[in-house]
Parts: sequence; structure tokens; C-alpha cells
Amino acid sequence: MPPVIARRYRPQSFEEVIGQDAIVRTLRNAIAGGRIAHGFIFSGHRGIGKTTVARILAKALNCRASAGPTATPCGECESCREIRDGNAVDVIEIDAASNRGIDEIRALRDRVRYRPARDRYKFFILDEAHQLTGDAFNALLKTLEEPPEWAVFVLATTEPEALPATIRSRCQHFAFRAVGFRALLEHLAGICRQEGVAAEAEALELIAEAGEGSVRDALSLLDQAITHASAAGGEQLTGESVRALLGRVSPAAIGGLLDQVAADSARGLLESAQALQAAGNGPAQLCWQLAQAVRNALLAQASPDLLETSESGRAAALKAAGQFREEELARFLQILLRAAADLRHGEQERLHFELALVKLLHARRLNSIEDVIASLQGGEEKAQLPRVNKDQPSMPSPAPARSGKVAAPATDEGNPTARVRRQLEEQGKAALLTVVAPAQWDWQENRLTLIFAGEQAAMASLAASSKSALALACRAALGRNIEVEIAARPGESAPAAAQEAALPGSAEERAAGHPLLRQLREQIPTHVLKTRTLSPSEGAR
Repeated sequence: MPPVIARRYRPQSFEEVIGQDAIVRTLRNAIAGGRIAHGFIFSGHRGIGKTTVARILAKALNCRASAGPTATPCGECESCREIRDGNAVDVIEIDAASNRGIDEIRALRDRVRYRPARDRYKFFILDEAHQLTGDAFNALLKTLEEPPEWAVFVLATTEPEALPATIRSRCQHFAFRAVGFRALLEHLAGICRQEGVAAEAEALELIAEAGEGSVRDALSLLDQAITHASAAGGEQLTGESVRALLGRVSPAAIGGLLDQVAADSARGLLESAQALQAAGNGPAQLCWQLAQAVRNALLAQASPDLLETSESGRAAALKAAGQFREEELARFLQILLRAAADLRHGEQERLHFELALVKLLHARRLNSIEDVIASLQGGEEKAQLPRVNKDQPSMPSPAPARSGKVAAPATDEGNPTARVRRQLEEQGKAALLTVVAPAQWDWQENRLTLIFAGEQAAMASLAASSKSALALACRAALGRNIEVEIAARPGESAPAAAQEAALPGSAEERAAGHPLLRQLREQIPTHVLKTRTLSPSEGAR
């Protein structure tokens, strides 16, 4: 029986290793310069080449076609062939998951003392090394610190943090990285050409995406997809067949769920989800794919170049990025990740998934604290609560997009305050502009101090959280870096400009007459409480 694709196309030289250029270059230089360490730790994701590179290193050190260690082993001599086939007498591979006790390490230590039977080096590969017991690690310490000149150790692990610090300090650590999407895609396409298998680009993109950076996982899926296509009588790998094999729905179907969220249609959202589940798609898989779609939409908003997905997935991500704001997508992702955790441990999968979908609708109606404070301070932007139609069972409509602007109070081009405020207006930072409006702007060369005095001193903490945004606006408006400081002076009276910016009346009167709270009282019976400062004796009680 021929070996599977993952074994048949296993790299046999440093040149064939993909995605680990820095590690390969370092090992080749070490061999060429005669600076070979006696102990290595190869750590990283599953299926990315840790054991493969260890075997190639063993061939490089023991290749009999050269007079000494070489960075380009021949692959044809007796030593190279035996190492490739896994039966070399001087290359010992040990599964540390099943040989994890102190007795096994004592036996290994006895074998280290004897010279190689034929090759230059006695090469020990401990796979899943993190599963060794504490006593076994202690028994290995002295051997790793002062091994014989012919012994080389490679500890391969997916959990390097589980290795004791005493072990890590005696070895050179090489951290393997997950293989990039494009590199993995090119590798799959090359194997398909060698195998004579026709494959659509979408099919290979789906396999590369499902591999999640693991070459072995991707090749196993490719082998399975080829078998599936052959059994189905297909002539090539298609995106539809691979998607059916992986149990996934199309990006268009997932995009349809997001479309219903954008339309604020609870009925349409739940009906679409039920139709997908009736077609045989599990709630856990749908939740995972929906979370992936939201994550891709976030990346599409930040930088589309970071997207590593199929063309159909990219198109769906760009569409979703235009439907929602960044903060909405971040809330969606939190809700879906929490639901995915509940689905792993809960019994009512459909209930958890449908509850998460309804939460997505509610998440769009949340107002940020900056918008609420902006409206309380009298800005032109007014955060509005959605009204509930008691006669209609559907969900309330989402809050309208907040895109209003606050006019800058000054127009003098030589006035830095006016220029910065105008820059905030152009950036759509109306909420921030409203927060800093009551402050006194004190300019000293490259430093701006915002002074909040009197009743406005409480706004200083909110302004402090936006210092970086204000500094960026200063740099854009003035063309130089400005250091921003926030000062609160509750004992002083507010400057005239700040008093004019504030709304008239007491805090209780402004709250009682505020349209936001009026809308709230129409929905929920409520009243405004008048606060007072407690005396020290009352505070102690």
C-alpha cells in the first residue's frame, strides 16, 4: 500500500522545507561553520516540520557521501536512506508521551555512553518532550549539560513553556512558526501538479484555510479530498466538493446571516439559521464560521491585505465591513466566541446558537459612553434610544448612525486651539470635541494643557482616556508632535468659555430636561435623583 501524501511528500532536504526560512538558514550556517550544538529544542504548532527538520539535521551530520557534516546531504547513501526510512541504528526516535518515566531516561542515558555503531553522531529525537515527568527531566539534566562529543539531542514539543528552565538553558531553542496561507497554497498546488490532479483555486484555498498553518493537516485534507472526488466520479477538486467534505457552508450563506443582522430582522435571521441547520449544518460549525466571518470583516476594515482566505470569503468580508462599524464587529466577535465556548460544554446547542444570534441584534443598539456624555454636555450629536412598538412583536430598529459634527468655536488660522478643534471636527470626533469643550486650553510651545475647573473637573478623567486621540489631532493640525496634559482643578471657577459651553441650570435640571432621559422615561418608569455629598461621619458609617 503506498504511503499517504503527507508521508510521500515529506521534505528530505533543507531546501524542501517551507515556511521556516530563518531556522533553516541558522542550521545550515551552523553546519558550515562547525558550530553544531549538542542540544536543540524544536517547538511550535503541530505538523509544521519539527521532527522533519530533526531528521534532515541527522542526515546532514551523518551523510557518508561527504568527509564531514554537510548542509546538503545526498539522500542516497546508506545513512541517508536509513534515516529517511526510520530504521537507522544511530538515530533513535523516542516517543516521550509513552516513554516518560525515569526508568526510560536512565536506559537512554546508558545508550548515550557508547559510541555510534557506524555514523559520526548518535542522534536522539525526543518527540512530545514536554510530557516527560519531573524526575525524568532531572535524570536528563547532567547528560544534556555534558554529553559525549558524539551525542546530539533534539527535544520536539508543542508546549515549550512546560519544559523546565534548567532544560531550556542547556539547549538552543528554535521556535517554528505556522506556515503562511500563501506558502501553503503554493505547496498544495505543486503537489496537485505532481499527482496529476486538477483542482479549482477555491478548493485549494479552502484546504489551506482549514489547515490553519499546519502542512500535515493540509496534506491530510488534500489526500481525503482527492479520495472523495475519485469516489464521487469527479474529474477535479471543486470548491463545492471540498466544502461538502469539510462540512462547511458557503461564505454567501454566512453573509446572508450578517445581512439579516444589518437589516435588524430577527425573524429573517432565525429563519435563515434554521434553514442552514435543517440542511445538516450543526450549530457549533455555523457559530465558528460566523465568528470567522466577523473576524475577517474586522481585518477588512483595518487592512484588507491581512485577509488570508478564498476570493469568495474576501468578497463577503469586504461586504460585511461596509455594513457595520468597528465597535459593532468587536461586540459581535465577543458574543460569538462566548457562544462557541458554551456550545462546547452545553447540551442545548441550538438554544445557545439562537440566543447568540438575538444578542447580535441587541448589540447594534448599544450607545457608547462618549456619545451619552456628549449629549448630556449639550453637543449637537444626540444619542437616541430606539422606541419599542408595543403592538409589533419584532425587534426595535437600531440607533441611527452618529455622523454629526460639532462646529469649532474659532476660525482664526493662527489660533492653534481653533485649528485642533477644526481637525477633530473633520475627523468626526464630535464626542471628543464635546468632552474637551469646557476645558481651558493652555499652550506652551509643544505642550497643551487642558484645565478642567469647577464643576467640569469631573470631566478630566474622561478626557485623559482620549489623550492619544487628541495628540494625533494636534499633530495633524499643527504638523508637529504635541504633548497633551490633563489638569483637574475642582477648587477653581470655570473659565468664561467653559461656562458658556455648559448647559444652563443645575445637573438635576439638565438631566430632567434632557431628551435622552425623556425618551427613557417614556419606555421605563423612572425619576431623577438629586445627589448630595456625604459628610465624613456619614461616609464612615
